[in-house]
Amino acid sequence: MSVFNRGERVRIIDPEKNSSDVYRIRDMKKIRNGGTLYLLKSLEKNPVLRLHYEGRESLLERIY
Repeated sequence: MSVFNRGERVRIIDPEKNSSDVYRIRDMKKIRNGGTLYLLKSLEKNPVLRLHYEGRESLLERIY
């Protein structure tokens, strides 16, 4: 599983959905079962907060 830091820009990679939305990691929390819960904020005119859970397989991609 990749390690991300607060403030990094990421994209959620999902083959079934459009992955053009870019988010900034606002907060993150380790979960007891080994996963990570991310609070993501979109980088749009009207930002949206989104919770994203990751277990063993990472769907987040770092944007440089």
